[in-house]
Amino acid sequence: MTKLHLVSLCLIGLSTPALAQISLTLPSGSTPPPASSSVDMSIEVDTSDEPSDVSADDQNGDDQAAGPPVASKDALADFYKSCKDVSGSGDAKGFDLATAAGWVPDDAADSGPYRKVYSASKDVGGYGSVTLWGSIDTYPTQTLGYCRVDFGDYDTLINLADLTGMDGLTGTTTTPDNTGNVYGAWESADKTMLVIADRTDGQVEIEFNFLLGAKK
Repeated sequence: MTKLHLVSLCLIGLSTPALAQISLTLPSGSTPPPASSSVDMSIEVDTSDEPSDVSADDQNGDDQAAGPPVASKDALADFYKSCKDVSGSGDAKGFDLATAAGWVPDDAADSGPYRKVYSASKDVGGYGSVTLWGSIDTYPTQTLGYCRVDFGDYDTLINLADLTGMDGLTGTTTTPDNTGNVYGAWESADKTMLVIADRTDGQVEIEFNFLLGAKK
């Protein structure tokens, strides 16, 4: 009887969920069988239920994790300046100033010869993605500028009263209920800029109306 020189048992990867493979050596002097007849016993383990290294916050994104919170007065000053650039001059060249200040414009749709529109967004620390929509409307004898800013402020970081005194604005804020909702309205000394704003259920809306006078 032919003597077996060696029988080896190799267990590969038993500590991991990949493969467990058993291989046997042949008797001495034997001719190896074709590759197609080799013995390959493997076990595959489904790892789909294993915990992921990616947290839910990483997967879903954190709307308000765009850096340290910007101070209320600084954020409002930025929004006011951007809206004034976009809609306060009656000249669409102001759109370029907003883009240079970090706003990322959307693809603008043709709004016809009497309305020019600028739509954009920007990440602002503490508030996540802020959206801005502005327009310049040209009437037969008058020009009207309008700009609106929307963003989430669920941590109540914004103090809308900080708009008071900004470029001469006068006005008041009020909290008519116990929900934390805030409402305010302001106007410039020459009555050509009217501002209305609110924080309702954590969402802030600020609207700037620019009465630009006679058509240019």
